[in-house]
Amino acid sequence: MLKKIVAGTLVAGIAAGMIFGSDSLSYLRTFGSNVRQAVKSEIAPEFELGRIRGEVTNLMPEIRRHLTIVAEQSVDIRDMEREIAEKETNLNRQKDAILALRTDLDSGKDMYTYKAVSYTRGEVESDLSQRFDSYRALEETVKRDHQILQAQKDTLRANQKRLDTMLSRKQDLVVKVAQLEAKLKQVQAAETINSIELDDSKLAHVEKMIRDLEHSLDVRQSVLETEGQVLGRIPVDEETPAETGNILGEIDSHFGIETGDAVAESSTDSSI
Repeated sequence: MLKKIVAGTLVAGIAAGMIFGSDSLSYLRTFGSNVRQAVKSEIAPEFELGRIRGEVTNLMPEIRRHLTIVAEQSVDIRDMEREIAEKETNLNRQKDAILALRTDLDSGKDMYTYKAVSYTRGEVESDLSQRFDSYRALEETVKRDHQILQAQKDTLRANQKRLDTMLSRKQDLVVKVAQLEAKLKQVQAAETINSIELDDSKLAHVEKMIRDLEHSLDVRQSVLETEGQVLGRIPVDEETPAETGNILGEIDSHFGIETGDAVAESSTDSSI
């Protein structure tokens, strides 16, 4: 079906070029749009869901690349912090030496001895000047390093935030894909149920068979009941009629017969 749509659209596009001339480009764009819509409408949801799942999986290389960048920046920051700490330690040592020489020069002496070596005041002053220049240069270096370190930390925080956002959005996509899968299964199950069709004629036939069997059993039961009445059997299966009282007493009362008279008449009748 899809091939037919594409082939038909291509033929229509060629025909448009032959018929409409300079306007054919507009017609071809329209045909192209129709092709895209036709192709998209022919794509099964199962295939589209698989494609989406693949796109989510393809996000991982980009996420890993950002993860690597963040990891490298974290290591660079630790290394730079260690280097700055070493420079600051050296800076403190130089400061202590400068202040010591400065204190010695305050004494006003002409000669100074350090570790068994004597130095003139001019030599000490020259050395102090060089030390101070070196200290100020190192101090500026440490200051720039702190600025660079702060910039790297700001960049790292921004990249970490971006990475966290990417991971969160990727996880949201995973959840949405799972929800789509569940919804697709639900729709497929409903479609399967709706596609089940029962033949009404077969249902009617089965219902008639049940009615016929019920009728046949009713007839056989009626025959059994009729046979019992014809043969004079006591219908023990039927409900026992409610008692109407003492029948002998009712007869005696109706005919005014005393109980003794009834016994005598019974004896006379027996003799007869």
